[in-house]
Amino acid sequence: MMNPARLIAALVSLVPILAQAQTSPQAFLGHQVGADRKVADSRQINAYFTKLAAESERVSVVEIGKSTLGEPMLMAVVTSEKNMPHVDRYRAIAKRLSDPRGISADEARKLSEEGKVIVLITHGLHASEVGSSQASMETAYKLAVGDTPFDSAKVLDDVIVLLVPIANPDGLIKVADWYKKYLGTKYEGGDIPWLYHHYAGHDNNRDGIMHNLSETRSINKVLWHDWFPQILSDPHQMGATGARIFVPPYMEPADPNVHPLVYRGIGLIGSRMTFDLQSAGMKGAVHDQIFASAWWKGTLTCGATVRNTTAVFTEIAWTNIASPVHVDPAELQDFYTRKSLRYPDPWPGGWWRLRDVVDYTVKTSMSLLQTASVQKFDWLYNYYQMGRDAVEKGLPGDPYAFVIPAAQHDNPTTLKLIEVLKFGGAEIHQATTPFVADGKAFAAGDFIIFSAQPYRPYVVNALSRERRYPDDVVPGVLRDDASWSLPLQMGVQYSEIKNPFKAEFRKLDEIAVPSVSLPSTPYLVFDTRANASYAVAVALLKTKSAIYRSSGALQVSGATLPAGSFIVESTDQVKQALPALLDKWRVEAYGLDNIKNLDLQPLAKPRIGVYQSFRPNMDEGWARYVLDDLGFEFTTLRNADLKGDLTQSFSAILFANEAADRIKSGNSADSEYPPEVQGGIGASGVAALKAFAAKGGTIVAIDNAAMLFVREFGLPVRNALEGLKQEEFWIPSSLVRIEVDNTQPLGFGMPDEATAMFIQSAAFSPQVPGAGNSLTRIVARYPRDRVLVQGAMKGSEQPIVGRAAVVEVKQQQGRVVLIGFREHHRAQTYGTYKLLLNALLLPAQK
Repeated sequence: MMNPARLIAALVSLVPILAQAQTSPQAFLGHQVGADRKVADSRQINAYFTKLAAESERVSVVEIGKSTLGEPMLMAVVTSEKNMPHVDRYRAIAKRLSDPRGISADEARKLSEEGKVIVLITHGLHASEVGSSQASMETAYKLAVGDTPFDSAKVLDDVIVLLVPIANPDGLIKVADWYKKYLGTKYEGGDIPWLYHHYAGHDNNRDGIMHNLSETRSINKVLWHDWFPQILSDPHQMGATGARIFVPPYMEPADPNVHPLVYRGIGLIGSRMTFDLQSAGMKGAVHDQIFASAWWKGTLTCGATVRNTTAVFTEIAWTNIASPVHVDPAELQDFYTRKSLRYPDPWPGGWWRLRDVVDYTVKTSMSLLQTASVQKFDWLYNYYQMGRDAVEKGLPGDPYAFVIPAAQHDNPTTLKLIEVLKFGGAEIHQATTPFVADGKAFAAGDFIIFSAQPYRPYVVNALSRERRYPDDVVPGVLRDDASWSLPLQMGVQYSEIKNPFKAEFRKLDEIAVPSVSLPSTPYLVFDTRANASYAVAVALLKTKSAIYRSSGALQVSGATLPAGSFIVESTDQVKQALPALLDKWRVEAYGLDNIKNLDLQPLAKPRIGVYQSFRPNMDEGWARYVLDDLGFEFTTLRNADLKGDLTQSFSAILFANEAADRIKSGNSADSEYPPEVQGGIGASGVAALKAFAAKGGTIVAIDNAAMLFVREFGLPVRNALEGLKQEEFWIPSSLVRIEVDNTQPLGFGMPDEATAMFIQSAAFSPQVPGAGNSLTRIVARYPRDRVLVQGAMKGSEQPIVGRAAVVEVKQQQGRVVLIGFREHHRAQTYGTYKLLLNALLLPAQK
């Protein structure tokens, strides 16, 4: 009989062998992860994770949602064999620590001792940055078999790792397919000529405010609804001629609402990452660099920081998808050729491969997990402390609360805002009786959002009106939106309450859907002030019932509705379709007995074309999202489609924001794009569009696209801001005021004053006598003072004050509509949607 000590020793020696029985990524794929010119797509990576989970007691896989195009979004849960049966208990502890109310410091300490640090690592959010999605397989495998630079059993006993291998599954499939198609040609490794996310492209990492995309909602549900991770990591890739990797800390400015422990934790993680990279001889790590500030909150990581999650992102040098790049030392940017405190070990240049990207990604992920394990208690207890401090900070006030009246210009959009805030983790109450706050009277049913709650930084950032980008920060540091107030963008009125007040209210667990009844009248009316009314109207057009728009105000059912409201004949088909529509859109139907003596304009079914160039255009993608979301049918138009008599197929053609030269000339013959996607609309396309407008069609051009038609059609307007230097006038991605003439069909349903997203946009100056007459109609202007509402500005307001923001220029029987700002920006700016929707529904010129 074997000596017991020998038996134990023999069993222990078998553990590494058994652990390594799991299939490696190399064995599964048939090549090393990150091998030259080899890229695994989403389906291959998902298949590998499914196999690894079946083989390892340390790995399980769950589906957290579906992509926009229906691909499964998987998440691997990786932890010790001992922890795996009890993960629900550890999730419950994390949730309990996320809300300090009703929990003492002693209890929080006990829970922090018992709990496990939950770390979420997302990969492949930007699909063309393929390195992290490839590396996800190797990270998971190494953790499963214990091939780590630390005691994997110890670390995985302290940490629960959530690995999302591909945060954008559709995009990786598109990128991999395009890459493989042109392997071995001169176009190998070039960009795909369309958005890799169906709607958002690169903007899928700018959706953390509205949660429009299914991918965003799936990951955010993990973050602050299901798992409550204390740490988030989101690896990316950047240009090839600088550092090999950027790690935090970030550049100034800091967000004053984010808890200092978040920034200290980010610095701790980043410092450990650079230390571990340096220890392994991995050169070229930089921190605190100009392209990465902590200001904007639309990204995945920065959005997590306002919810007390310590969130880091890294940027690793680019390769041409899976093709190596050679960087001559002379090509390196000047900063990266010499030592500095931020960059103490410069990379000397040479070959850079996808395998290098994988190595740097895996190394930083392992470093992160070791940091999480070493200070397990601190991460958990600090998570509690940050929530506690947020609650305490909100109690004195300033702001004490935000109140959103239930009765609004656009009631359904107000409910949408409440839903967005609630999904974002805000705690919302609703008044049950009237009350007074800061001397203002509010009604029962109004929404109250107290700042004394665990996610106070999120609440204050999303709702604060006083949100100015610091004046002392150089413009180049601003990487994205300088402002993002949701109510301002969505056209919802609200009040910021500075002082405590008394009120009776109830916490909202669910958003109550208003009950809607159908009047038994021959006609039904829908208020044009509601975006939802447009969705209902275009849906009812499919019933072939008569639909009209009013030319003036209407008196219906004791209410006064503005010009442009939709009047629908209450046919059997309409009665059958409406219940589901009203339940979905939450819009009220008013009764009308007859339409005699009313000045009405019949509404025809719009035949919409949306131009799409062979360059990824995120604004075009978001336009499609808005139209799809509201149920507007449209056809995507490519360069070759702009020919012949376009009025036979289309009533309106939309050009989203895009450079005029890019629309006309497109990709050149010497570009990275193959012949099939070269060129633009050319002179022939311009001629076809000119004929389209002359024969009664409507062209709608957004922001920069407007200049194509100003120049090529010889329109009697100019952009008054063209050619100005930054020091003379500069407003980047900020919210500005516009004044709207809502008596004109283009302005129907808009308030007299609205807030618009201005991104170094346009301000039009009509150049002919009689501006404002039938030749050139000014529908919206920038005001004569206080143009900037929120964000950043340098220089003087003078170049923009009083200038036109939206104009309609007659073209024989048709028209060109120029909208000088981003009226559908990232499907956030609900408050200016109607300017686009009205343009697409305009009737033929008389």
